[in-house]
Amino acid sequence: MAGRSRYSVGTPVLSAIVITALALLYTLLPDYGRTLLARIMVLSIYSYGFAVSFHLLGVMSLGHAALFASGMYGAGLYALRSPVGGPPAALAAGLASSLIVSVILCLVTLRTRGPYTMIATLLLSQALYLLMLHFNEVTGGEQGIVLPRQATVAWQLEGVLGEAGSRYFIALAGLTAAVLSVLLLQRSRLGRILLALRDDEDKLESLGYDRRLYRFIGFSVSGLLSGLSGSLYALTYGYMGAGFAGVMYSVQPILWVLVGGPVIELSPFIGCLAVGILSDLASGLVRGHVLVVGLGLVAIALSNRRLAWMSRLLGRLEGVGR
Repeated sequence: MAGRSRYSVGTPVLSAIVITALALLYTLLPDYGRTLLARIMVLSIYSYGFAVSFHLLGVMSLGHAALFASGMYGAGLYALRSPVGGPPAALAAGLASSLIVSVILCLVTLRTRGPYTMIATLLLSQALYLLMLHFNEVTGGEQGIVLPRQATVAWQLEGVLGEAGSRYFIALAGLTAAVLSVLLLQRSRLGRILLALRDDEDKLESLGYDRRLYRFIGFSVSGLLSGLSGSLYALTYGYMGAGFAGVMYSVQPILWVLVGGPVIELSPFIGCLAVGILSDLASGLVRGHVLVVGLGLVAIALSNRRLAWMSRLLGRLEGVGR
């Protein structure tokens, strides 16, 4: 059985410090900073979902946008059409939707290896995107659907924290849940089995473990985290759209994890934070802001050998797949 991965290290204490600092920052940031950081925290939960797939399962998926979008539409459509249960029931519906899609995504990865997995998962995500465009009257298509304020969690807690405050602390609660989930998973026996599955599937199966079962479990966790992010996005910002199932939202978590580095407990948030702030600063440029963001991300990735850990891991996975 493989031990703890050298690419997956981190400390619970450091994670607790980051969460506490984010809570304290609320009183120090201006309104715009609070709004930006809340959105980054919600999206970073999605990055944690991808990190479980990549770091622990060794699967480079280009279909995680389907998990994010299914959680978004599951929660959003339930909140829009059903008065029963309110936001908690809508959140449960979003998680259930993403769990179903994660099972389908897992079935795809069981039959493919290496670059074929990336292509197959991308095609699955694009199939969902085209379905959302086809059923435009239900999904709103590219224009999307704006939820009534009464259907959002922000409205439910507005009297206590205010709209901006409720969004911020709901996002922080979701991020805390994601960090705790990854911490517990990585340090559990299940986490060690998933690492062994990543390193050598055949050897793990020869020891009596069912690789399909553990692949399903790993993808279920990945899907639930990605779906949690999509659900919270719909229920806090009151919007859902087919564009969230597109190629761009499948590539973004890869970028966040790459920039964040190998520490699975913190790299998804750090990467999302760095990319989010850099994109926001560069958005003031009328022309060339995408180029500025790209150059900045390359500089971040190359500093402190950010690319080395990923190239070693991909090299190992390529050798296993042959």
